[in-house]
Amino acid sequence: MRLLNTQSKELNTMNNKFLEYTDYLADVLNQKNLAYGDSFSKSLDEDGLLVLKIRLGDKFNRISSLIKRGELKENDESLEDTLLDLAGYSILGLKYLKEHENE
Repeated sequence: MRLLNTQSKELNTMNNKFLEYTDYLADVLNQKNLAYGDSFSKSLDEDGLLVLKIRLGDKFNRISSLIKRGELKENDESLEDTLLDLAGYSILGLKYLKEHENE
């Protein structure tokens, strides 16, 4: 897996409009990891990468359902929450792959 190079990290972060979202996502992932333990990685260890496909697929299905019905919120999960979850599972998947790249 290729991570950003050092030059990219040296860009002026004051003008980076994405940091608001990525910092928030990092906080959410950290809080959930503290609450649930590393349950995502444990699931992948036990059942393989299919777990990642299933979790991401569930979120895609949720997004599709919300959009088709023209509703941005159902029960207590909004389209924004679902997009955040999708990004979160993607980051967890990348983290898992990086941690297991030499296996």
